[in-house]
Amino acid sequence: MLISSLKFRPTVAKLKGIISWVTLLVSLIGCQSTLTSVEEISQQKIDKTVLLTGNVVHIAPFIERNAYQLEDATGKIWVVTTQNPPQFGELVSIKGKIKYQSLPFAEQELGEFYLVELEQLTISGDEK
Repeated sequence: MLISSLKFRPTVAKLKGIISWVTLLVSLIGCQSTLTSVEEISQQKIDKTVLLTGNVVHIAPFIERNAYQLEDATGKIWVVTTQNPPQFGELVSIKGKIKYQSLPFAEQELGEFYLVELEQLTISGDEK
């Protein structure tokens, strides 16, 4: 009995190692976010983090922050950042948090969604 249980210990240890690696890989794959379009942002939850790619079509410098407007095939959205804004016309990918600024006027809601930039991401060659 003692001899047969010793033969399985290396196999059990290998299985535990394989299970650990598979769990790590699955959790890393699950962390990847998908690209969101401007059109989809209004259907997302406020404070949700999204990835967005678009061309910079406007830049608005402020004293302590900057803002720039990104345009993709579905629309435009303003992005607020504390970093230097990208160049006009540049194609950028960002990770940002969805926000909404309410603006009630004459019994109408004229508010707008915007993003707070968390990070500018590197665009790979196939995305350009």
